[in-house]
Amino acid sequence: MGYNLYFEHSAILILATLAIALVLRKVAKGRNNVLFILMICSELFTAVVDVLDIYSGSIPIRYSLNYLYFIVRNVTPVLYIMYVISVTGIWHRLKPSSPLGILTFVPYILDLILIILNPITKGIFYIDEQSNYNRGSLIYILYVVAFYYMILSLVILIRNRKLIDKNKFIILAFFQPINAVAVFAQMYFPLLHIEIFGTTILTVLMAVGVHRPEEYTDSVVGIYTGGGFIKDIRKALDAGRPVAIILFKFTNHLMLRQNIGYELYTKLTCKLADKFITVNELTDSRADLYYLDKGSFAAVASYSRYNMIYNFGRMLADYAKAPIKLGIMEVELDARVCLVTCPNDIKDADALINFVNEIQYRIPNNRELINLADVSESREFKMRNDMNAIISRGISGHNFQMYYQPIYSVKEQRFTSAEALIRLIDEEYGFVSPALFIPVAEETGAIHHIGDYVIDEVCRFISSDVYKSLNLDYIEINLSIAQCIEADLPDKFSSVLEKYGIRPSQVNLEITETSVDYNPEVTDHNIAELSNRGFNFSLDDYGTGYSNIRRVVTLPLSIVKLDKCLVDDMDNESMWIVIKNTVNMLKNMNKKILVEGVETKEAVDKFSSLGCEYIQGFYFSKPLPEREFIRFIRRMEEKTDDE
Repeated sequence: MGYNLYFEHSAILILATLAIALVLRKVAKGRNNVLFILMICSELFTAVVDVLDIYSGSIPIRYSLNYLYFIVRNVTPVLYIMYVISVTGIWHRLKPSSPLGILTFVPYILDLILIILNPITKGIFYIDEQSNYNRGSLIYILYVVAFYYMILSLVILIRNRKLIDKNKFIILAFFQPINAVAVFAQMYFPLLHIEIFGTTILTVLMAVGVHRPEEYTDSVVGIYTGGGFIKDIRKALDAGRPVAIILFKFTNHLMLRQNIGYELYTKLTCKLADKFITVNELTDSRADLYYLDKGSFAAVASYSRYNMIYNFGRMLADYAKAPIKLGIMEVELDARVCLVTCPNDIKDADALINFVNEIQYRIPNNRELINLADVSESREFKMRNDMNAIISRGISGHNFQMYYQPIYSVKEQRFTSAEALIRLIDEEYGFVSPALFIPVAEETGAIHHIGDYVIDEVCRFISSDVYKSLNLDYIEINLSIAQCIEADLPDKFSSVLEKYGIRPSQVNLEITETSVDYNPEVTDHNIAELSNRGFNFSLDDYGTGYSNIRRVVTLPLSIVKLDKCLVDDMDNESMWIVIKNTVNMLKNMNKKILVEGVETKEAVDKFSSLGCEYIQGFYFSKPLPEREFIRFIRRMEEKTDDE
């Protein structure tokens, strides 16, 4: 017989190339990828078997090849249905005993029974004595089942069309009808052998227009991207599919990227991604893995695998506790690991995405796996989760208050200044720690409103008659990173000072090394301009982390504030040597020294003996509201006069 095998040979070449390309691009993991590759393999297998059958002259071999052909060929529509179900995000409905499972698997089982019984019935096909292939009378049942699968796929797509893109819907909807045309064409023109080729062309179209895993796969780390996470989460929640999610973020990602460099940071990211892949396999979580950028990862699994994904999270938390080796270097991760179930814990996709972006502010850092369900009812979590609203209420409802912590002058033996500290008293939650609301305010930009309030309120206080009676030299105002890069910062200060009629020397501006290094060009300009206008500066938190001596030398600093961590370690002989040398160095640079966090008389005496000019801490007083601060200063002045 004159079979035309050009179509078959072309199909084999195309399908083999497509399968190899998917594997080489490392997109062979994940349910969608696995199902798509299985579809390609089933089509490739049937094409190869079909060609071998034509070239074979042995009747037993032809029987064997045709049995394999029908078994695998008829599973292709089932794989396609499963792929459609997976792409639309309704996989959780596909259970063997569910209506969708019965509609999907039972027809194929019927096909399989007919194929198995074919040696007896010869209803599907038979090979005559001349080794010719002949169709049986029952083969049309297979065509009916194929037509049934076409209708079923269309019904599934139409009912869930809102869950996929319009273009993908069109391609998937036309896959089965066009495939049916190829099937019927070969049925009427058996020598043409166009059926597999038609399916192959449609598969290529799906690969280009529907199945594009590289679109949502990070080429560096080899797992899905944040864009894929958002797409998949929206689809899952829209489809009502319950999922369990492990969220992982190391919050010191910016610091690490700056300190270890891009190359090592990328290596760290890849190592974490590999760990996710390994843990996923060890726990059998069958989760989809995502790199969300900025130190964030996610693993999304079916809720039915809750126990596995819980173990996944515990293993990750344990892994993040130890230093991670990068060649000869080790890095520490400040990691948050949280287990979230949707829609139980978080029902809305936008709310989940917002939670992911702010996870470092929403959950405590205890280096353990946090189960959101266990902490979601606690006051702290509710407060953390509601922080944007709390800050908004604070701004609109004037819930912010200024507190002042006295600063003691060793030389004058009295309180000569104070540090202004912002506090928030919310109408619902009461006292809200600055450690909670300031990072969120810096992230959202609300810190500018808060900073403006601080400047105005402190200047108002300085201009008051009661302040003038306290005999204080100045009040310190902390400048945030966001304020340091405000283009109009010098003019803003000058305007407020003019409004209240006070001098720049009555305000001491407090900055940190972090704020100075964030945007050096703008920050240096602002500091220089403010200094020219008569403002003095203090450098806060000196001694924490890596202290940049060059900054101390080049900045117009009047005071350097030694951090509490140095005070806490003063009994350590080696550290005390460091402290003494640090103090000597700063004094040789004509810097005045303020010691923070002093809580004992011993510390007061030790640092006073070194020649430190100022002491601040709970030993003298905690931060006080304005009225209490006024009473405290007056009481201390009276006590001094009595002495």
